[in-house]
Amino acid sequence: MLRSLNWSGILFGVGAGFVVGVVLTILANAVGGGTFALVLAQFLAFAVAGYVAGRFSLVGELLAGGFAGLLLYFVPAAISVAAGSEVTPVAVLFFGIAALVIGTLGAVFAMSRHR
Repeated sequence: MLRSLNWSGILFGVGAGFVVGVVLTILANAVGGGTFALVLAQFLAFAVAGYVAGRFSLVGELLAGGFAGLLLYFVPAAISVAAGSEVTPVAVLFFGIAALVIGTLGAVFAMSRHR
């Protein structure tokens, strides 16, 4: 099943979500938005990653959106943990599930707009 996914579409979604997340994080920090604004920026980035991955995937749109959200979250999270950041397992699990669900919802929106 993983072989049938369009990995270029997933990686394109991760890249788009990364750019959106960075821009929104910079804007949130510039206006002093606080933690809520930063979490909202990350959730919007998950949705964009899922939307783009779902839109550009030929098959398995929902799975592609979920994978894009997960990759967008877990790569920086793994780097943070490896760098010695103190992250609780509950936070990793919560944001991992949130990334999967929000990425999949982004793909659902892409599928509804595509057809």
